[in-house]
This record gives sequence, structure tokens and C-alpha cells, in this order.
Amino acid sequence: MRRTRRCVAGAVVASVLLFGLSSGAIAHVSTHAASVISIPNFSTSQLVAPPGANWIVQEGNLFGQRYSTLKIITPANISGLTEAWHVKLAETVKHPLPTGAGEAPQLEYNGTLFTQDEYGGIYALSATTGQEIWQYQPHLPVYHVPASDGVAALKILLNGPIQSTRGLAMDGGRIFAEEEGGYVTALSAQTGKKIWSTQIAPVYTAIGMSQPPQYYNGMILGATSGGDGGFPCIVFALNANTGKVLWRFHLIPNLPSEPGYNTWSHPLTFDGGAAEWSQVGVDPSLGLVYASTGNPIPYGGSERGPGEEYFTDGELALHIKTGTLAWFFQEVHHDSWDADQSQQGMLVNEDGQKAIVTADKDGLWYVLNRATGKPIIPVKETPIQQSPASHTYPTEPIPATTPLVPQTVPDPAKWKGLTGPDGKPYNIGSGPAGSFVTVSPNQYSVTAAFGQGASGNKPGAIDPANDYLIELTTPGFTAIESQPNSEVAKMSYFNLGTVFDLKLGTLTGTPAATVSGTRLEAMNIKTGKRVWMVNRLTPTSAAAAKNANPFSGGVAVSGGIVWTNGGQHLQAFSEATGKLLWTSPALASASYSPPTTYAVGNTQYVTILDAGTGDLYAFSLTSPTAKP
Repeated sequence: MRRTRRCVAGAVVASVLLFGLSSGAIAHVSTHAASVISIPNFSTSQLVAPPGANWIVQEGNLFGQRYSTLKIITPANISGLTEAWHVKLAETVKHPLPTGAGEAPQLEYNGTLFTQDEYGGIYALSATTGQEIWQYQPHLPVYHVPASDGVAALKILLNGPIQSTRGLAMDGGRIFAEEEGGYVTALSAQTGKKIWSTQIAPVYTAIGMSQPPQYYNGMILGATSGGDGGFPCIVFALNANTGKVLWRFHLIPNLPSEPGYNTWSHPLTFDGGAAEWSQVGVDPSLGLVYASTGNPIPYGGSERGPGEEYFTDGELALHIKTGTLAWFFQEVHHDSWDADQSQQGMLVNEDGQKAIVTADKDGLWYVLNRATGKPIIPVKETPIQQSPASHTYPTEPIPATTPLVPQTVPDPAKWKGLTGPDGKPYNIGSGPAGSFVTVSPNQYSVTAAFGQGASGNKPGAIDPANDYLIELTTPGFTAIESQPNSEVAKMSYFNLGTVFDLKLGTLTGTPAATVSGTRLEAMNIKTGKRVWMVNRLTPTSAAAAKNANPFSGGVAVSGGIVWTNGGQHLQAFSEATGKLLWTSPALASASYSPPTTYAVGNTQYVTILDAGTGDLYAFSLTSPTAKP
């Protein structure tokens, strides 16, 4: 902890007292049905293979492909898909919600389904009926913090409820979860009782986590996400049998001996940055674990000195046995636009090369050699607008792939004379690097990089059979202006403005106001080109918006079908053409969880969790002849 400032919004400090940091860390387990649950020690080949009858890894497999080999449900028979069951999760222990709550898909093995509610409760259910077998409800852990140590209290706050519930891992009779307070916990898959629980680092380092744990070869792999609050993030490995920490890799180098140290200006303004929002991937054949990292802190570049700033905004490969650096490919240098790499890198073998496909919030996507980090589809360091005050890096790495979302504003000529809400002019870019505009206190810079082009809470999918990358994206632009350093310097450590040192402006009345909504897209990872796109722009009228059915939650692929959420519905699209094939009856509300598919006998199920209401749905189709 060798930085000069710490921060968070002062208004939330009092919330620490409301979060119940007073009694012992207790978890409640209840059992409702007799059942024999047997989770084996999965082999490496089982964890790498695309899921079929069972879905045993949160993102499908260690490669993160969200692709299933099941073909019971096909475009030809999907009209027969109906609701199999619908249950409401008990959610018996309710405490303040994580800010990114309720984004967990399900795990399934041999007829037992495991899921997580938005409060972190874990459930074992019958995969065919939804009947509850057991539930585990964690309680918020206890911290004894001196009343005078306001900084430590703030770190606890950022580390506690401000995280996401994004899913589970399983192996060897155990279910693994990341819990509030930076804990990784192992439960008995048979009973739901706690086996061990490990806090992966001291609480004052803001160790909240916002991704599912990953099991591989006797280890639990994960990363932390407190970076956006101004705190340091790590990638870590635990012993799956004991919970013992095996290694940690620091994503923000603070010591001259640490890799990446010379890419920063020292001393650093904050501890933080490089938050990790998605599940790590694993290639057992290379012995590497992959993490997608977030933006540096503060958000604007002017408070930070010059430099590329490793290991932010890129794809990181570590040796899985030791946690030492293998390679790092940075996708945004010296980020001033919140353009982090928040989606899991997806692994695929392409034309004899071991590839990793990564997509950013800016809507750019890359195909890299996952053994070396070198681009397979070319990447060009492209000059961008320059601002000495913001320490702008001279270039940004722009891939030759078709962007997932527009990178330049429509109708550039029509922006002449337009001004932002405080009368300052708009600054727009042009060309392939058009989103990387300079950010300053003197203008509103219009960028697509601040958005959700491809985001960790909307996982994509890769079909290795046809080389398709399937993504949900959010096209649109944001106008941002940086706070003057002199104004930021006056702020209290308790003010979030010292971290988020940007102002957001409206684009109402500009040509960019019409570019918003959601998309479902298929890209060819061999050519880098778009195959098809379903565009759902945000309607301008309230009546039309009611039936707009924007995409959310992420995707899964099976049997030539793309599964995703559209408004209050689970929907199915043709993987070949993007044609809408099927829509479920209305769910309780819009779901922000990705779909999961599995089979029991000759029946294929697709599940979706509406975590905001606690409703879990399963839809199924039985074929008398088809087999998993």
C-alpha cells in the first residue's frame, strides 16, 4: 500500500454500519429433499471438451466457448420447445445487493442443477423438476476495524457487497463459490455444508470478486475486481482441497522487480486498476491461465503520468503452476476512456494455431496466438489524437477485424457548431481509431470506447465447428470531459471523484443520439468479418420501447441455435442466418444471466435465471430418437 491517495464516495461510508458487520460469519444450510449427488474428479479432457449432456464449467469449458454439442433441439423442431418447470429461489437471507448482482448461469451434472441467487445463495435442484435439494445462504463476514481507520472501513465497503454474483465451479464432490469479503468457499455438493473458506488477501486491499471461480487440476483460479475503486487487483490460485493460497500475481506493479514496472510513471497516484470481471480461461496443453484486465485508475489520463501502464486493458497469460508472467498483449495503451477488456478470452484451435479471441468494451476484437500473445489477424499501431496534458500514448493497437460497434460518429459534418451542456465544443474522431479522442477539461470528447461494446456481464460464445464468434453488443457513444487536476486535488479521499475524474455530457440533439440499442452478431474468426447481425436500436417513443426486447445477459450455442435473452423472453436464433426461431412466454422480468443447456436422457433443457425476481425457468424438448 504505497500510494498517495485512497477514495470512494463519502455518502456510502455510513452504509458500512448498515451491512451488519457485527456478528460472526455464519452460513445457513437447509435440506429439502433426499438425493444422492455425486460430483466426480473431472479429467482434463472433460473440462476442455465442449459440454454435451452435462454443463460442468460455468462458461461451458476451460476454453470459455459456451458451445454445446447437444442437437436434440434443432431449428427444425424448436417449435415444440415448452416450459418444463419454473421455481422461485428461496432467497432466505437478504442483505444489500452487489452492484452487479444476478448474472449467474447454472452448472449441471447427471441430473442435478446448481445455481446462485443475486444475494450469493447457492442451490442444488433436480435438473428435471426444479425441486430443491439443498440451499446454502452465506452471511456477511465480520471485520473488526478501528473506528478511526476510515480508509480501512472504505476498503471493506468496496470489497464487500459491491461485487457481482456470477456463478460457481465444481469438482470432486465440491461446489466452489466466490463470496463477499473476498472469500472463496468450498461446499459439499451432497449436503451444501461448508468444507473450507479462504480470504484470498487482507481485507484492506479491497479483494471483492466479480467472476466465477475456475477449477483445474486441483486448483481454484480467480482474480479480484476492486480496481475501479482505486485498489490493487490480483490473479490467484488456491489449493482446491485445502483453500491454501498457492500464488498471487499483482496486476499493478509497484516494485522495480515486478514485471511491467517501467510502463508506469512512479510513484503511482492510486493502488488500483486492472479489475478482472470475467472467468479466467485455461489451456492445459500450454500450462497457461488467461485473464482479461480492466482500465487503470484514475479513469482519466491526466492524473497519471505517461506510459502504457501494464497490466491494464489487455489479455494476460500466466504460467499456471507458478503464477509467473508468460505474455501480455495490451489492447488499449494509457486508457482514458474506460475501455477495459472485461470479457473472458475464448480459446479455439484455428488452422493449426492455438488462438484466443478477445473482445473489448470499445467494440474492437482480436485473434491472438495464445502461446505467444502475437496477433493472428493483423493489428496496426495507429496514431491517435494527442494531448500532452493527458499523457496520451502516441498510438493504439487497432485490429483488422470488423468492429462490433461503430467507431466513428455518424454525419461528421453536422457536428460543426454543436456544443455540450456547458457550452463546450464536441470533439469527434475519425478513422479506425476514431474512438480514441483526447479527453480534456476544455471539450466533450465523443467516444464509443466508454460503452459496452463487448462486456464481461454479457459473455460471448465460439462455435469451433464453423469458426463463428457470437456476441451481444451495445452500440452507442458517450461524451466525456475530464475534471481539471486542480479541482480533483481539492477533493476528500472519501470522494469518488478522485477516482472517476470524468464528467459525462449529453448527446441529445447530435447525430450520435440515434446510435443506441443492442445487437446480436456473428463474426467469422478466420476472416475477421461479420456474418450477420440482428440490430435492436432503442426506440424513441415510449410505446415502441415497451416492446423493444433489447438483448441482455449473454449467449450460448447448441445444435445450430443461438440462445439469448430478448427483453422479458428467452429467445432462439438461427446460428446460420440470425433469423428469430422461437420466443418463450414472458418471464417475470428481463434476465441478465446467460442461458445454460444440458440433457437428461433424450430430453434437452435450456435454463435461464431472472435473478432480480428469483425466478428460475427451464424449457425442454424430448426426442424419441435423438441422443445427447
